[in-house]
Amino acid sequence: MKFYQLAFRYLYRKKSRTFLLLLVMVVINSMILSSGMILRASDKSRIAMQKKMGTKIVLETEDKNQYIMEKEAERLQKIKEVERLNRIGSSPAYPVNFNPITKSDSEEERNHMIDLQSCDNLERDNGFDDLRYRLLRGDTITEDSKNEAVINFTLAEANGLEIGEELEIATQTGKVVTVKITGMYITGNERNQMDTLSSADRLENRIFIDNDSYKELFDTAAYYKIAVYIKNPNQTAVLEQEVKELLGNKVDITTSDTLYRQLEVPLNQIIRVMKLMLILTLIAGVTVISLLLCMWMRARKREVAVFVSMGKTKTEIFMQFFLETVNVFCLSICFACISGRGIAGIMENLLTRSGEVSLGVSLHVWDIAAVFFIGGFTVVLAVCISLTPVLRAKPKDILSKMEG
Repeated sequence: MKFYQLAFRYLYRKKSRTFLLLLVMVVINSMILSSGMILRASDKSRIAMQKKMGTKIVLETEDKNQYIMEKEAERLQKIKEVERLNRIGSSPAYPVNFNPITKSDSEEERNHMIDLQSCDNLERDNGFDDLRYRLLRGDTITEDSKNEAVINFTLAEANGLEIGEELEIATQTGKVVTVKITGMYITGNERNQMDTLSSADRLENRIFIDNDSYKELFDTAAYYKIAVYIKNPNQTAVLEQEVKELLGNKVDITTSDTLYRQLEVPLNQIIRVMKLMLILTLIAGVTVISLLLCMWMRARKREVAVFVSMGKTKTEIFMQFFLETVNVFCLSICFACISGRGIAGIMENLLTRSGEVSLGVSLHVWDIAAVFFIGGFTVVLAVCISLTPVLRAKPKDILSKMEG
């Protein structure tokens, strides 16, 4: 009879032992599975936090007469730690087919101009993220925007402008760009301004456009501020050093990752707890399964001796015992997938009760693969430990067990 046939027959004959071993393995594999699920959920949560918080360093020119040029911005984008840039430019410009709002009688040139602001993404770094400006209607400017503008609601009302209409904006050199109104905003401080302010300094005349339009309007695109978003917050110091080498003392560098660091602390605590739990589960699994198999091996010494007397090799004996344990292990995976989700849900509630971190725990094929790998390693190690005395013994010593 082949070793695999003997393995199945032994499991069927020793139902109580099989059930006990199955129960132990279900508990161990459930703990491994739930730990793996929470570790994977923690990693996903970390990535989501990085994207949501937008960990960044902000580069701002020290001198108002100095700017970060477009070529320098392109070199910044090529740094491997950089995920994306939000380039922010500012320049006075001339309205062509609309009139700026002013309450000043000044005849200065600035009293006939608007404040033109450019960006890659208006939702970040421009006052909309901290609610200094609030979008009333329409859409904001994104990286995909081209020839679009977001204007103040008061300016639009004074000129009878609606979303979808076009504005013409010019420079001192006479260059003109046409942009379409896609959104309107309000600050709430429009009425609190002094009447003596020139039109270029009034909030109502601040117009936001995309950087493609900005580069089209000005021959030499330059920015007074760039927000550099980082792929990995742990690389902030490395990125700062590279920026200093590229731009020198031209800019002030401010790190903006405080919120991420605050939320990272409880997340790291969860990860440490789950890693410790996984290690303890593996140690306990190897210990308990090895003890069970070792105790049962004592009762099977006669069986091993009979197999040796029949001419079976140690490899066949090992494969039979190994297959017995593997069969129970594979069956335990099915039950672990059912119980592991429930255990993971309980642990999720316990670990995130404070509400500082949110985890979305779900069963994934990678979690099952991890249980097969880690749990399989535990089983192989336990079987090897329990069979070591048999494999090391000489055939005559094994046969002597049949005496008496």
